[in-house]
Amino acid sequence: MSHAILVGYDPRTRDRAPVRFGVAAARFTGAPLIVACICGSGLGLLDEALAGGADEALEELEAELLAEGVSAQFRELQGLSAPRSLHEAAEADGAGLLVVGSAERGVLGRVAPGSTAQRLMHGAPCPLALVPGGWQPREAIRTIGVAYVDTEEAREALRGAHALAARAGAKLRVITVHTPHLGMYAETEARKTIRPAKTVDQVEGEHRVRAERALRAAIGELGDEVPVEVDAYAEDDPAEVLIRVSEHLDLLVCGSRGYGPVRAVLLGGVSRRVAAEARCPVIVLPRGVRASLQALLAETAAT
Repeated sequence: MSHAILVGYDPRTRDRAPVRFGVAAARFTGAPLIVACICGSGLGLLDEALAGGADEALEELEAELLAEGVSAQFRELQGLSAPRSLHEAAEADGAGLLVVGSAERGVLGRVAPGSTAQRLMHGAPCPLALVPGGWQPREAIRTIGVAYVDTEEAREALRGAHALAARAGAKLRVITVHTPHLGMYAETEARKTIRPAKTVDQVEGEHRVRAERALRAAIGELGDEVPVEVDAYAEDDPAEVLIRVSEHLDLLVCGSRGYGPVRAVLLGGVSRRVAAEARCPVIVLPRGVRASLQALLAETAAT
């Protein structure tokens, strides 16, 4: 069986955005769709995400999707913790993508991770999609963005975003941000008799050239079936750049940080802000998991 797309549906908010994204992703990839609603275990001490009404909410959603001709499995997951229940379900089903929505108080049109999303971001067993409240699918995926720095995690994100763009016939927009840092001052040199001084601006320029050269090399390994646009920025706030650009994307793919525990997804301040404030769905890739976006597409290529 192909890796499934597992959607966590919140019975409190009844926000259809993550379900709509899951339906679109299932149609796009051909992967089976599972919609899970978390119910209490009857032991009390339920966390906020497990408030009552789950049975009724799931039945209502199932009727809606069946009326739309959507094929999906619908499950009630028992547990005291929504993040743990979704995590365990994703592992048991070998999910290729786990989809969750924004928090109840999130700003419409922005991802606002609540407790469930926040905890999953620190230990997801597969790629994790965060969907802004009120999100609606467009007629076609035209532009997929990917955040890039020269790390293996970012290269994996680039490969996954490229595979998605190839399947969708979309443009790939690679966003890289060069941020000045104090270490650059250590590379400056005073003027000498046989050599002019090297300023911090020159050092910054050298870093930018090396980074863009590495990016071009990484893109060159992907093939030429996808139109690629590179946006290189020199700004102090990479998160602000990615949030601003997300308004013009259908989807943004981000890798995890280049260090930290295996399966940690968004431990950095930049990634956390992007996930919280992006104006489009964001797929983040944990470190060290076997399921990749390329694998999800490859398994369903004949569908």
